[in-house]
Amino acid sequence: MGKAKVMILGTFHLRYTPDLYRKEIGGINSIERQQEIRRVIDHVKEFRPTKMAFEVVKSENTRLNTEYERYLKGELKPVVDEVHQFGFPIAAESGHKMVYAVDWMEAVGNRSIGEVYEWAKANQPKLLSFIEETYQKPNNASMEKIDNIYELMQYLNDERVIRLSHESYMALARIGNGENYVGIDWLRWWYQRNLIIYKNLVELIAPDERVVLLIGGSHIHLISQFLKESNLVEVVPASMYLT
Repeated sequence: MGKAKVMILGTFHLRYTPDLYRKEIGGINSIERQQEIRRVIDHVKEFRPTKMAFEVVKSENTRLNTEYERYLKGELKPVVDEVHQFGFPIAAESGHKMVYAVDWMEAVGNRSIGEVYEWAKANQPKLLSFIEETYQKPNNASMEKIDNIYELMQYLNDERVIRLSHESYMALARIGNGENYVGIDWLRWWYQRNLIIYKNLVELIAPDERVVLLIGGSHIHLISQFLKESNLVEVVPASMYLT
């Protein structure tokens, strides 16, 4: 028996979220958009996944699978989010009986990302400007130029984009002064969240398993790192299939 294989399929959120990097795509239920989504689905299915995991908090696993059962029965109206548009079709067409919630979003007494930015605006405006001009604005501008869902998924899973996304978080770690580690106060939560996702993910894995994790693109670097360092699985870049 060989090592399990895991593909982390980075996505953008089809519904509004307060993420640092986001893209609004209209007309999801149009024929054109559905064709773009179908192209993603067909390419990911070539990986032959045996399990699908989603950016849904683990405590909602029962609700998630109740929805999935309704989807399988054709009773679920189209919902505009990445789980329903990408995840459920991939799982259903791959013959999966159930799907898996692996996220975690509990507070640990840390500052929010918004509070970090407000502190930087008042106390370290040059560093905040550097982060915005070096990472956020160029990335958002690149995403705005792409008006095709398949091409946007290619972009989010490109190694350079993944690296720069994580690099921006390392810049956030520099926010603060003296022993007031403002940026790290949020980043400890970010690392904890991704470590918990990693733990929940590997609990699903047996030898020869082929698992797809559908999750926001900014998570790819850390979860891939944790999986590789565990030596439990082989990480397969989604870019190999989104050609």
